Amino acid sequence: MTPKKDQKTKNLRYRKKERTKQNILTAAEKLFSKRSFEEVSLEEIAESAFVSRTTLYNYFQNKDAIYFEIGRQMFETTNDRIEQNYPNDIPGIDQFLQLAKSAFISGVEKGIIFDIMREFFKRVQLHNVTIKKWYDIIDAGTEKKEFKKLLKNFEEPYLIELYVQLKRNTDLWMKVIRKGKSDGTIRKDLDDVHIAQFVYMLMSGMADEVKLRSAVLDRIGFTQEEITEHIMNLIEAFLKGK
Repeated sequence: MTPKKDQKTKNLRYRKKERTKQNILTAAEKLFSKRSFEEVSLEEIAESAFVSRTTLYNYFQNKDAIYFEIGRQMFETTNDRIEQNYPNDIPGIDQFLQLAKSAFISGVEKGIIFDIMREFFKRVQLHNVTIKKWYDIIDAGTEKKEFKKLLKNFEEPYLIELYVQLKRNTDLWMKVIRKGKSDGTIRKDLDDVHIAQFVYMLMSGMADEVKLRSAVLDRIGFTQEEITEHIMNLIEAFLKGK
């Protein structure tokens, strides 16, 4: 086999493996969006993806790895979109509200993202690891080789891989908060992290309520767009200190 044909064969195999991996993740996401993490089994995921359980294990070591890889990809896509598309020539509070609106709508339409975050922080607490410690772990692996070595030595590498994207996402929010404080559009009397945590709790809680009570909201004519507008008004008032 010539070098060109050999490379072509390798590329075809790689693309096939990636398609199978994404097929498993897509099937799993559909199941997790309807039922909780505990209620979905590996057998169901394999059956929904039309693969054997053996094939599934060739790609993921367990159900946790599948679940958190879904979250990692979601956050990576979101982070890329924020970095590429959000304007820098508007006040900090307007940037923040754009981020919040996008996150809330995604949380309603793909509520699994908030579920994954809750499950992630449960795992962090089981390790008795503070958020600062997690930042230190990730920051220590800035070089690619160092990071891979870190993953091999860690019991649950998929948690670190997700945390990299969570940290990246948090840094984007912190940047916008600091800009708002600097240009005077966001109140300065609250800690940056406290602002982000409050907004996250508000949005995740309301997203859950919207999903849970969608039938009731439909009957009274309260649309998702109206709810989103009210949530953004609450966040804006909070950021301005009104």
